[in-house]
Amino acid sequence: MALYGLIGFPISHSLSYRINNAILNRFGDYYVAFETAPEDLFAVLFSLKTISNGFNVTIPYKKSVILYLDHVSDEVKKIGAANTVKVEQKRAYGYNTDYLAIMNLASGKKISTATILGAGGGARAVTFALFNLGCSKFFIYNRTKEKALSLKSKIESWGAHAEVIEEPKNADVFVNATPMGMYFNDDALLNFYAKGNYKTVIDLAYDINGTALSKMAKDYISGIDILIEQAALSIEIWKGIKVDRKDMRSALYENKG
Repeated sequence: MALYGLIGFPISHSLSYRINNAILNRFGDYYVAFETAPEDLFAVLFSLKTISNGFNVTIPYKKSVILYLDHVSDEVKKIGAANTVKVEQKRAYGYNTDYLAIMNLASGKKISTATILGAGGGARAVTFALFNLGCSKFFIYNRTKEKALSLKSKIESWGAHAEVIEEPKNADVFVNATPMGMYFNDDALLNFYAKGNYKTVIDLAYDINGTALSKMAKDYISGIDILIEQAALSIEIWKGIKVDRKDMRSALYENKG
């Protein structure tokens, strides 16, 4: 039996245990959510390096977790955020399956410009994915301007153009890289989105019944799709197996509620 898990705060809403256990339970393994307050982060990470075989990381620790890892992938170094950790012999190795999930889901779309709402670890992953898919111009809006400027600097280090904005900019894709629509009221998100013109929406927030943003979008990559894809990629890193995404989706909707 092996233990896997999720750390973040808050995570009472999380559906990750459903989709991960749909696969991991077949091997006698278990996936558990560990809601981790900021003051407990070091202690929880130390414990997971001792007792687990790996874990996922979500808001608000995707950037800060890097400080506690023994090794990170080249992609994590470029993005500055990790969401997947593999533990071997009490050493923690960081990866980013968020960006790989978005690359897989957005492959084939023509994206040259993107408006990004948010500037945290999720925003870093999605902008890196879009950059690798050919996006060369990014417009960033974030309530905390310092975080927006930090993301701008990161994007420019890859060789793309980035601009911090105060009003919506039309673009090929609109990215919601905030928790709005999942944790918080989404009126501000919807108002911001409605002021622009976009071909595609990528929504990192998710709701099993669909977010309000999904109902406004013409072409939409949902947070549920991203959740399933990044989880499958995480298990493939942890166990070295091929994961059937359909099985994860079935488990999610069979236990809807």
